[in-house]
Order: sequence, then structure tokens, then C-alpha cells
Amino acid sequence: MARTPDFIDLLADADLLQLMLLNCPDGVVATDQDHKVVLYTGASEQLFGFEPIDVLHKDVSRLFADPLQYPEFLTLLDDNGRVVSLVMLAARKGGHAFSAAVSASRLSDRYGNTSGLVLYVRDHTNVQAIEAALRDNNERLQEAVGKLDHVARHDQMTGLLNRASAMEAARQAILAAGIQDRQFGVAVFDLDQFKAVNDSYGHLVGDEVLAALAAVLRATARHGDIVGRFGGEEFVAFLPGADLAAVVGFAERVRLAIEAAAVVVGGEVTVHTTVSAGAAAIPTCADNLREAIRVADNRLYLAKRSGRNRVVGVDIMEAGQEAA
Repeated sequence: MARTPDFIDLLADADLLQLMLLNCPDGVVATDQDHKVVLYTGASEQLFGFEPIDVLHKDVSRLFADPLQYPEFLTLLDDNGRVVSLVMLAARKGGHAFSAAVSASRLSDRYGNTSGLVLYVRDHTNVQAIEAALRDNNERLQEAVGKLDHVARHDQMTGLLNRASAMEAARQAILAAGIQDRQFGVAVFDLDQFKAVNDSYGHLVGDEVLAALAAVLRATARHGDIVGRFGGEEFVAFLPGADLAAVVGFAERVRLAIEAAAVVVGGEVTVHTTVSAGAAAIPTCADNLREAIRVADNRLYLAKRSGRNRVVGVDIMEAGQEAA
């Protein structure tokens, strides 16, 4: 009974082997033990531009533009037994270099004796161009996401954190403050008679006044302090590590700066305004952030009822007791 040919038998058919090499999309280059080229397919000729007479029986390293890369390639081959898609700088006829992905293994006979190398070479230029385009697009996407995140977290009028983002930042800061057993201050600000500014000068001037208060808050805040716009003409400052006296001092510096400032709009309109503030601190005045904000807000309105342009750091009952 006739034996069915196995794969080794098929490869022994020279016509079949030639057909396989002819249709292989990669350049296939084989060498002998001395690294001299003994096989150079048509795809290799298209890839490198050299005719077979230019490379056959010559050192294969001439196909690579960087003289240091081929020895490194051989070392990698010795260490791992094969190389898969190693990016190397290949040489094209005429002196031009191009990026190539090289896979390779040693040729061994059935007894394990090494007789040379076989290299499969693919032009990597287009792949690199695609990868570069993807990296560029990814960088643009990350930049766009960063801008969107900034817009989502900040008040567009003043550039300060919006209410939700300021609250989230404060919660994170309180966690750190709790671990370090530190106090945490809260100051709430509100521009005095801001409606009258809008009614007298218009909303564009009112916007400039809001921006001026935001600038003062930024300039007065320390590194690590959190300032935000709570909405309308109300602003907040969260001061990690600050006790009540430090919060009152911070708010007073802001109040004095606003009182001394003159907002000039369009070189024609000069607006003077003042601000009122309420101060609180954890754990002196409250046990948690929400309660501290409520206490500071109540003290803000006490400042408003007491004549505006002032900072209040005690509640109504404490103020009455001090007056007595």
C-alpha cells in the first residue's frame, strides 16, 4: 500500500517549494553558516531593490543600514532561538533606508546541525506611519478630554472650581486632614448689593466684579486651599489645616482687598464693591463638611444683617453672649 506523502516529502518537491516562496508576501532570505545569502526571493527583490546578483553569496548584513543592528540581531537570535517581528533599519538600493519587521530562525537539518539562517522581512514603514497617526490622534483625544474635563469642573465666568468640583475636592482634602488629625476651615463669601451693580451698570460690569473677587480669592489662597464659585455671587474657600481664627483671618484679608479694589470696565466705568463672609471650622464649629458649610452660610447672613462688609466667625447666640 502506497504511503501518503507527509509534509517533509512535499517540501522536497522543488516545484512546490518554489511556488510557496513565489507567493510569500514577505521577503525571504536564507543564508549559509557564514551568513552568505543563498536564497533571495522575488518579494525580497521588490522590498530591497537589489537584484539577486547584487546579494547572492554576499554577506546578508549588507541588507541592513545600521551596522550595529545585525550583531545585536544575532545575539537575540542565539538567546531566544528565534526572532519575531524585530524592527530593524533595512537598506534599499540607492542608499535609502526603511523600517523593516524581521522574523528569523536558524536552519537545522533533521540531526539538529545548524546550516544557516532564514529571515522573513516585511516593510514596516506603513505600520509605523499608522502607529504614529494613532499616537497623534490619541494625544489629540487626550488633550480634548482634558479640556472637556476642565470645562466640566470649572466655572466659565471666573475660572474657579464649580460647586460640585469644589465639594469633591474638599471631601478628598478632609480625608487627608482626618488622617493627619488636622483642622479644616470653611469660608463663604457673598458680594454686597450685587443686584444693584447689575441694575446700575449691566450684567457685563457685574461679570467683571465677579471676576475681580475670584482673582482676589486666588491671590489670597495658599497652595492646597480650594476656592470655588457656589453660584450667583456666592463663593467658597476650603482651607485644609486652618482653625477658626485662621479662617477668619483669611476672609478678612479677602474683604479688605475687595474693599480697596476698584473695578474699571472699558476705561469708563469704575465700580467699588464690598463683600461679606461667614467662617467656620471642623471640628470647632461642626463635625462634617456639610454642617460646616451650613454654619459658615448662617454666619454670612448674620454679616449681611449686621451691616455688610464684614466677616463673622461666631453664630448669633455666641455674638449675643459676647456683647453681654
